[in-house]
Amino acid sequence: MSKTAILILAAGESKRLGQPKQLLPYKKTNLLAHTIEQVKAIERSDVFVVIGAHFSDIFQSIRGQKITIIKNNNWEDGMGSSLSKGIEFIKKKGTFDRVLVTLSDLPLTTLSHYEELISLSKTSRKRIILTDYQEGLSGVPAIFDKSLFNELSLLSDDEGAKPVISKYKKEVIKLPSKTPYFDVDTKEEYQKLLNLS
Repeated sequence: MSKTAILILAAGESKRLGQPKQLLPYKKTNLLAHTIEQVKAIERSDVFVVIGAHFSDIFQSIRGQKITIIKNNNWEDGMGSSLSKGIEFIKKKGTFDRVLVTLSDLPLTTLSHYEELISLSKTSRKRIILTDYQEGLSGVPAIFDKSLFNELSLLSDDEGAKPVISKYKKEVIKLPSKTPYFDVDTKEEYQKLLNLS
């Protein structure tokens, strides 16, 4: 039976928001804990969370969960450094067939979308599955096959996995999202999210 590592990237500083967005109240918990609760429902998976900025506050808020917390001291280098840190840890485990990468501030993403991504990864035999949004955007949540772990673990800058995705574009398949792309970078976006919920 194949196994999936779920990697939540939550190491950013939330500079534009002025406070850690990971801890913004949402649905009786906070944004990060909401994402963790969602993905923990995925069968045959383990959850890994990379945190960096505001480490102690965020760590305290999720420490009781059945997850693996990974600290990224180089979080200021951007998302690529958090991705590589998480992948490096997962790779050493040697037990996962793929990684599902998501963020702490994609609250509209549904459990069924995560499950569909994993299912498509198994049936399509493509090595990269991206979420396709109506706005012409594609990206996270995304799945990468274990054969790409080595290259993903070498990423370092703020481009995230873009270099790997463009290198293997023939290996990419996109799953349309039923919800619009929505992340929380400003107070206005957070208020809009609360109004939607």
